[in-house]
Amino acid sequence: MSRRKFLKKGAALAGALLASGGLTGSYAGFIEPRWYEVTRFPLSFARLPNAFHGLKVLQFSDTHIGHFFNLADLEQLVTLINAEKADIITFTGDLFDAAITEDSALTSKLLASIEAPLGKWAVLGNHDKWIDINYTLPILEDGGFRTLQNAYQTITYKSQSIQLAGVKDRLTAKPDIVTTLSGSNPQMFTLLLSHCPDYANEVTGYPIDLQLSGHTHGGQIRLPVAGALLTPPQGRHYVVGLNQVPNSSMLVYTNRGIGTTTLPLRFLCRPEITVITLERQKP
Repeated sequence: MSRRKFLKKGAALAGALLASGGLTGSYAGFIEPRWYEVTRFPLSFARLPNAFHGLKVLQFSDTHIGHFFNLADLEQLVTLINAEKADIITFTGDLFDAAITEDSALTSKLLASIEAPLGKWAVLGNHDKWIDINYTLPILEDGGFRTLQNAYQTITYKSQSIQLAGVKDRLTAKPDIVTTLSGSNPQMFTLLLSHCPDYANEVTGYPIDLQLSGHTHGGQIRLPVAGALLTPPQGRHYVVGLNQVPNSSMLVYTNRGIGTTTLPLRFLCRPEITVITLERQKP
């Protein structure tokens, strides 16, 4: 499905939701988009070093600043993030929606106030490229985020290490897992950031333990039993939450995102901050 057809179909579905009833439309437009949920859970891994047992990785994604989400909203989000006292912060793309609509220096200042002793890491999303990759990137980096573009870094804590890798966006660039992991240790616990969750199917043969992704917004509008009414390209296999990649020990978690796009609606799909407590798997 092309982006134009995807947006047209999304607008039609959202319009039907609004037309279905005033209370439903008001809830989807004014209540749920600001009703943040912090999803907390542990994950255990056989390759996780003992020193990292109990440390917290926080993920947020898809703020889409400019589409009914401004710097006051970002300030509230930062407060919620800092309250979790995570050790590692990850952002999985789409900082702005369709244009740089807020002051870039103030945006970076707010991002810089996010605290994480083992670093703040990011990848770019398709909306970041649709805007201007050379403009979005410095806003993140001035905010203290290390943006990984087909690259990895080693994070060391108490003399033990893990690897954190990030790939370019699947829709607007060329993610390259071979380049990304070049020089890495295949025996070391590896966390991958990819804006598009379906990229997990392309890296099942590589030593990756967990992929964190965004992009789908969880569908933004979900119905009981039916689930997401609409999912974007590269976000159809792993729409929301934790999933096991077939024929692999690799896990992928798809965050529902913070902001909205196309229309400012969420229904049964609250904006999400994810907090994963890493655990060393018992023999």
